[in-house]
Amino acid sequence: MSYRQEVDLRSLPATLPILFLSEISFLLGHGLIMTLLGVRMSLEGFPSQMAGLLMSSFSLGFVIGSYVIEKRIRTVGHIRVFAACAAVLAVTAMLHGLWVDPWAWLVWRLFGGAATAGLLMVMESWVSGESTNDNRGRVLGWYLVISTSSLAVGQWLLNVADPATFVLFSVSGILFTLSLVPLSIYRINGPTRSSHEVSSKISLRELYRRAPVGLVGAFTAGLMVQSFFAMTPYYGQEIGLSTAQTAQFMAITTLVALVAQWTLGRISDRLDRRKVILCMALVMAVSGVMISLAAKFDFWVLLVVACFHTAMLHTLYSLSLSHTNDWLEPEETIQANAKLLIWYGIGSVIGPYSASVIMEVTGPDGLWLFLGGAALALSMFVMVRLHGSKGVSPEVEQEPYVAAVPMVESTHYLSELDPRFEPQQFEFDFEPSYDDDWAAYDRSEPQPEAEEEAR
Repeated sequence: MSYRQEVDLRSLPATLPILFLSEISFLLGHGLIMTLLGVRMSLEGFPSQMAGLLMSSFSLGFVIGSYVIEKRIRTVGHIRVFAACAAVLAVTAMLHGLWVDPWAWLVWRLFGGAATAGLLMVMESWVSGESTNDNRGRVLGWYLVISTSSLAVGQWLLNVADPATFVLFSVSGILFTLSLVPLSIYRINGPTRSSHEVSSKISLRELYRRAPVGLVGAFTAGLMVQSFFAMTPYYGQEIGLSTAQTAQFMAITTLVALVAQWTLGRISDRLDRRKVILCMALVMAVSGVMISLAAKFDFWVLLVVACFHTAMLHTLYSLSLSHTNDWLEPEETIQANAKLLIWYGIGSVIGPYSASVIMEVTGPDGLWLFLGGAALALSMFVMVRLHGSKGVSPEVEQEPYVAAVPMVESTHYLSELDPRFEPQQFEFDFEPSYDDDWAAYDRSEPQPEAEEEAR
């Protein structure tokens, strides 16, 4: 597939540009509120432990919402669930500005996490449903570029107004509300039926036996990525960065992920992915120490060093996923990738609060001590696995690297875009219809395959 084909938006299915417009508005608001809350908590004098607890509550809400809202999508349809979740996000965004209290914010973040999960499930199941073997590389590429760019621009919007006022909370609420418009003005239905879902169950023990580095890497990615996004704005305010500098820092370090995803991915196609993950973990461990030192010199020095750290950080989940898929049969990828996301989610709940506890004890630099320590622990685990597998582990043919979205959050639907999996086929309709019912969707349980012969 040529580069020209991959970037040609006109070659995508007709429904996706409409969905992408909604995605852009939603992620602009999400990027803004995520950075705004970290800055505002510092301005309000919230202790770092409370800041971490608030951000962990968002991740907990996201995990809960991922399970609860899926049933509502099957019951009432994609567009209705999208509308409800966008409305909840708009309301909770503005409630943060109306009622500045840490315990009230904890509740808003819990509901905000569940609503975010709902929106992402709608978008990612829709993207998956529109994908075939012929177009899913282009679809995933566009989804990744739009997601990362919108998230970065949303963080830059922190410069629009004073974060100590209600204005930016209103802007975030407006963006969440505007995400409803594209899907509302077109008479388009969500998926109405699918082919049988080809999937084979795989136990957590078996998954760990085959790809322990992938499973531990996914957990560590959740631990570190959520801690970075949750606590870095708070860290910036605590060390004296201006609002504009904090916005620049978050936006640029996020955009670095676009280049890092494909660069490190290409490298991992030619080398043992475990060795690439080991090198990435060591770079993160060293840069975690250097960031603390760089912050004492100059903002731009701090930014450059942080970009090395976040380039590895934002690619860790994708590389862990690709390494895991190298050891799976095509029909096992959906179940296995869902398990990786569960462990990513567990890490995302634990990470922000754990980082905040260390910051409470050691000061703002405790964030980088936590991130560097987590990376060092991962590197030690990978070294043990590499040493223990010398002359034992069989060779495996590595599939081409595929970038994955969870720099912040994602759901199991996006794993259906894996190049070795034949995605579900949905029918979309532009005919005038007011029925968005999903009752006809086939959710029958997949038949388990015979137990795989030990490798």
